[in-house]
Amino acid sequence: MNPNLKYIKPSSDLYTQAKRIRIECFFEGMQNAEALINDPFEKEGIHLVLLDNLGKVIGTGRIHTEGSIGIISQMAVQKEHQKVGVGRILLTELIDKCKSLGMDCIELSARETALQFYIKNGFQPIGNRYPSKKTGIIHQKMRLDNL
Repeated sequence: MNPNLKYIKPSSDLYTQAKRIRIECFFEGMQNAEALINDPFEKEGIHLVLLDNLGKVIGTGRIHTEGSIGIISQMAVQKEHQKVGVGRILLTELIDKCKSLGMDCIELSARETALQFYIKNGFQPIGNRYPSKKTGIIHQKMRLDNL
């Protein structure tokens, strides 16, 4: 594991930083942003952060499981750190974690703007695109098989 990657609990100080990045990336300006973050998987989820050299969170992601399926969600990277490999580092670690948990496959819901990123990393689209129930932003269900 990359030395700047760390699994954290919601009680960690780093969790507050990670949550702020998620709100900025996904729910900026929404009055119910806090409620949207605190979905049913938040407390049970496995939270990952990537820290910069000063120990500040610059990216985050979450996994929860449903049977033998790993579900990646809430993956977010600070705007100033996007398009430089932070997302790939996070995704690679989350995939490795799902493998270590014995998952058969991984699923996620990607925004349209992130489709090519996930396709480049082996995920395949499943079904039709749809509006997110939380934000109305168009998403695509994706899957990675053969872990």
